[in-house]
Amino acid sequence: MRDSRINYVMVGSFVLAMLVALVAFVALLSGRIGATRDYFTLYDNVSGIRTGSRVLYEGYAVGQVEEIEPVRDGGRLRFRLRLGIARGWAIPQDSVARIAATGLLAAMAVDIHGGTSEVLLAPGATIPSQSGGSLVNAMSDIAAQVTALSQTGLKPLLETLNRTAAAFGPLLEQRAPQLMDNLVALSSDLAAKTPVIADNVAQATGGMSRLFSPGNTRRLEDIMVNADHAVADLSQLAGSLHASKAKVDSLLATLDKVAADNSDAVGQSLKDLHYTLEAVARSIDSVTDNLEGTSRNMNEFSREIRRDPGLLLGAGRPREDHP
Repeated sequence: MRDSRINYVMVGSFVLAMLVALVAFVALLSGRIGATRDYFTLYDNVSGIRTGSRVLYEGYAVGQVEEIEPVRDGGRLRFRLRLGIARGWAIPQDSVARIAATGLLAAMAVDIHGGTSEVLLAPGATIPSQSGGSLVNAMSDIAAQVTALSQTGLKPLLETLNRTAAAFGPLLEQRAPQLMDNLVALSSDLAAKTPVIADNVAQATGGMSRLFSPGNTRRLEDIMVNADHAVADLSQLAGSLHASKAKVDSLLATLDKVAADNSDAVGQSLKDLHYTLEAVARSIDSVTDNLEGTSRNMNEFSREIRRDPGLLLGAGRPREDHP
């Protein structure tokens, strides 16, 4: 009897120890070992988060979500999470808390990305939040976009293709034999002309080879070099012309200045010239008469000299001997 009681006590102690170990293991997994300190954070969406969700610091479990409270912030509804984090964890001021999944099939958790600031957040402070990604939400968004694309893009496209096929189907059926005949004739004509085309291409290739022979290539290079020299000479000529134009402009400016400075003298000279021309015009008739008489006398004198050159020596005209 006494031995059976001892056995019961041992079995009960073992079971109790296993229960304590289980509780400790669960507490270890949830990060609830020892005293905790409360921190807060705000999210627009807490999909996948509930009371008891794990809180991770760089992937290491440091606590759990103690409470989720809806609050009004600037006219919109947000969710305030109270995080129970184990005592002794220092959280820098520039840390960021985001909702993320630790694995493909793992539950959502609040993952704190530690900052580098030397200033630490005091217990009860609010940790800056950042919305995390959800694979389920992403798949849902992709499915919605695919559905919208199929309704607004693919379906009208298929309907348009069906209408086009229905419109061109009978026409193609009617014209298919003619199109095939034309295609056969075209292929036959092309096959017949292919040797001629090949010969022409070969001749053109040979001509191009002769055109771009080494000698012609050197000549082309010489022509290009001469063209460069000609361009340089033209540039120099253009510079010279520009300089000459500047000199001509300077000369014209000087002449304008001289004309402006001697305008009075030029005007007086023009007046004298006008008076002289009027005098000449009045005397031109008599001058022309005298010139006409003088020209007649000169003609007579030259005729007499031709007839008797002795007149220049002072001798008289020889007498004529009459029989």
